[in-house]
Amino acid sequence: MSWKIVIERGNLGFAAAHFITFGGLCEPLHGHNYGVSVELVGALTQDSYVFDFVALKDITRALCKAWDHRFLLPLQNPSLRLNETEREWEIIYTGAGRAPAHSAAPRLPGLEDAHTATIRYVMPKETVVALPIDNVTAERLAQLLAADIVTRLTEDLATMPDALRALERLTVGVAETEMQTAYYTRDLRNPDHDST
Repeated sequence: MSWKIVIERGNLGFAAAHFITFGGLCEPLHGHNYGVSVELVGALTQDSYVFDFVALKDITRALCKAWDHRFLLPLQNPSLRLNETEREWEIIYTGAGRAPAHSAAPRLPGLEDAHTATIRYVMPKETVVALPIDNVTAERLAQLLAADIVTRLTEDLATMPDALRALERLTVGVAETEMQTAYYTRDLRNPDHDST
């Protein structure tokens, strides 16, 4: 038998700037007030709860705070050339891999203002969070948050192995708007079989 707890809304979120590259285009730099939800599934502990709501909210808030009011930079994006100095990040969208101008590449809704030419941003280092991902999509942000939550749970529950073993699945949702949320699910019993 499994039980589920969910934390969402309130102050679980962060405001951040980003852009994504998609289909050979680069979105204009923009931001979102992201909302975060976390779901934990597992058996009840001897105290009759899956996990402490307050502890889960504290973990999630701390992770969100690290991204709040920052520019989220994807370090593994093949269309970007990145130069890091002591004081700043230079980010150049090269257009590498973009569809030729004569291509019938679809124009996607919301990407009407997307760039196809080289673009250059220079950001003060303290405003940037460098992330080990290929694109700053809600899907990748949910995956990163899930990994970080698992790390924190593992550290926090090291002295309570029974509580950790009782957890089965973690799902993290990252909403860009009220109508757009991406979810990432991680199997806590078999970490090699994650899903989105």
